[in-house]
Amino acid sequence: MDAGIRPAEYSAGSCDRVRDRGARSRARSPRCGPQAGAPHAQAFLNRFADKFGQKFEPAVLILNTAAPPIFRDVTALASFRDLVALSAVTHGRAVELRHPRGHRVLFGEAFAIYPWMLDRHYEDVIGSTPAILGTHEVSSFKGQSSPALFRTPLGEGDIDQPLLAALMARWRQRYEAAEPAWEDVALMRSLNMAYHASLLPAGTDTTFYDVGRVVSLWVSAFEILVHPGGSGQANRDKVFEMIERTPWAIPASGQLAHDTGGKTKVKRTLASWLYQVLYECRNDFLHGNPVERSNLFLATPQRTIFEYAAPLYRIALTAFLPLAHHVPMPSADDPTAFGAYIADRMDFMGPQKNAEEALLTATRPPAERGARRARVTRPAS
Repeated sequence: MDAGIRPAEYSAGSCDRVRDRGARSRARSPRCGPQAGAPHAQAFLNRFADKFGQKFEPAVLILNTAAPPIFRDVTALASFRDLVALSAVTHGRAVELRHPRGHRVLFGEAFAIYPWMLDRHYEDVIGSTPAILGTHEVSSFKGQSSPALFRTPLGEGDIDQPLLAALMARWRQRYEAAEPAWEDVALMRSLNMAYHASLLPAGTDTTFYDVGRVVSLWVSAFEILVHPGGSGQANRDKVFEMIERTPWAIPASGQLAHDTGGKTKVKRTLASWLYQVLYECRNDFLHGNPVERSNLFLATPQRTIFEYAAPLYRIALTAFLPLAHHVPMPSADDPTAFGAYIADRMDFMGPQKNAEEALLTATRPPAERGARRARVTRPAS
């Protein structure tokens, strides 16, 4: 994948090697490797290992110094990271709901930008965060992947390609504009909130309060999408309206069969009902209301509402962007063109159906009640 920003400055990510056209990949350009003027670049990239000492190649964000300054600003780069991360995490979460216990990217930490990087002269490493600012020798550097996650390679098929393409277009539109549209600003803000909602709730000390806090961030990501700007307001009903505009790929997804709303109940889709559960959890956890683990629990699928947040966000993005296959259908008299059209439409609609099928699991009991989670080990290098 070419982000429109090609080589020159490097920033290593914490995820494992990206396959094919995955997130923050090496750009397809003759200059994609360490440059002649950067003798320490390869040495730096070779000094990453996991917590058990296994070497790995970090993903690299490659910037073109000739790009407009706005695209080299940290805000634009963070937005780029956010959209790639959400294109992967929403898809991975949907697949996990349908086919549990897989080895896939489910948390945003896989896309975290590593805090240590070569300085502009490619001589030393420099660390910069709100908490630290310092330099050190490359020879002493020992980069590590996140100790809380498995190293999980990311391939082209692990990313929601239609969503990625649409978000990339809006990203360019947002940062190219001298005066960006409110909707584009809102989208980037929402993606940033969703990225932080996709992070681990906590570490080994995770409690259900942590999960409730993350659920609250997801609700905020939805609300930012529907905020009209100015003195307008975002609320639950506006999110309902957005979700109900979704062009459903599966008829069952569009059935108005679920009670939603306050005192006056309105029949809406399953997606809106799931959002209401998220919304009510947010209110309980953030407002200090009495809460129990059961507040997060969906009885029928035996899962938490937290697990449905990312696929539900993909549904919201489908309606917001909107995502639709607008390619004209060719005549069936041209079998080659017609076959290509069918294949293209299936590829485009595949992630949408994946998200809808994931949400529909909320209406079905688990296939194997009480089955223990299988032990997952890192694939052999």
